Amino acid sequence: MKLLKQSIVILLIGFFHHSSFGQELKALETKIDGYIKPYLEMNAWSGSIHIYQNGNPIFQKGYGYADKEWEIKNSLETKFRIASISKVFTEVAVLHLVENGEISLDDTLSQYFLDYPRGNEISIRQLLTHRSGIPHLNSFPNYNELNKFAYDLEEIIELFKHKPLDFEPGQRYSYSNSGYVLLAAIIEKVSGLSYEEFLEVHIYNKIGLRNTGVDSNAKILKNRARGYMFDEYGKLINAEYVDMSIKIGGGSLYSTADDLHKFVQSLIKGQLLTSTLAELPNFGSTDGAKVFTANGRVQGFCHQITHRIEEDLTIIILGNHYSNIALPIAQDIYQIYSDKEYKIPVNYLARKIDIASNELIKYEGTYDFGFGPVGTVKVIDGNLGYLAPGRKTYDILVPIDKNKFFYIQSWVILEFKNPNKESFNTLEWIMGENAYPAKKIN
Repeated sequence: MKLLKQSIVILLIGFFHHSSFGQELKALETKIDGYIKPYLEMNAWSGSIHIYQNGNPIFQKGYGYADKEWEIKNSLETKFRIASISKVFTEVAVLHLVENGEISLDDTLSQYFLDYPRGNEISIRQLLTHRSGIPHLNSFPNYNELNKFAYDLEEIIELFKHKPLDFEPGQRYSYSNSGYVLLAAIIEKVSGLSYEEFLEVHIYNKIGLRNTGVDSNAKILKNRARGYMFDEYGKLINAEYVDMSIKIGGGSLYSTADDLHKFVQSLIKGQLLTSTLAELPNFGSTDGAKVFTANGRVQGFCHQITHRIEEDLTIIILGNHYSNIALPIAQDIYQIYSDKEYKIPVNYLARKIDIASNELIKYEGTYDFGFGPVGTVKVIDGNLGYLAPGRKTYDILVPIDKNKFFYIQSWVILEFKNPNKESFNTLEWIMGENAYPAKKIN
């Protein structure tokens, strides 16, 4: 009888614990649904949100459509082009070769490409950390024409090989996809495998990734998400075409949230790398906490992975919409999950104000953010337009306050600061809680 009573007590404790946990999850879902609703209503975002604690999924849900034309909703099985998150796979592949003694981070380009200009001055380490000085392929004025064609690795390298370096190797940091194309080529030269085959053998198969691979436009891929973006007038359209071959090494993969979570967990636990793990450039800190982060943006897609090491908490935001809101969403989802203060997204379109054309002139100019191509601001047919690097047309900005404009195509705020008599000396690019100042250079 005593044993029976003990069993009943244990069952009741389990029931109430399960019931309480279920209520907490429902409350979390309600908060996240309410938070993301304004973005969905404004067609600003669609994708999926994932929270993992101690290696287990706590919250996973798809929002909006993977294919708007067929009204196919995003789900946990949806495959997204993961853009620059692909770089982490390339980094792991390179460091795997280092751990096996097949290459060294201090090896120079000339050891693998005999005729590469100044190749004896550029190291694999510098390619890995964006300190090589090799110009960023995506910043070329004709990049939006170049990315419409299919290439092999040698052809891509020829696109930037003979361009002058942006700075002396090792002198400073400057983001460069070109360096990761070279890393992919080194992987192939050393291993004798194609880039895709190497990832399959040494990463996918090793940790059981079943929904990750090198993307191509020709590949028939089950559960593939289509990408979307705003045109220059703020109208939602299908994303611009890009041939994925030009992205090899730096942005050519597709994956799912569960595969990406498994990949991150395997990294952190030392299942893929051991002695070289600290060489990954993805470790840092946020609010004093150690984090592993990765993000990516390519035509039609924008993503963020944040793993808080001490909490063993991973938040993955995958989106099939070209914008800059994956990071702010990830930050807010952490606040919601941690029961901390957060802000509901603002409908900036409802805040539009009128500004006379002659008043807009004072904002005109070219602004340099200091880490790549510059942006140009100009009055276009009575509106203020922003010409982003690589684009041929100005995107129309929405005035929302004094000296503040909403850039819907990237879903950021542009705020003009440090005025003089006739213009402004600084333009701030504001994403959520993060602000990036640019100095006027003309």
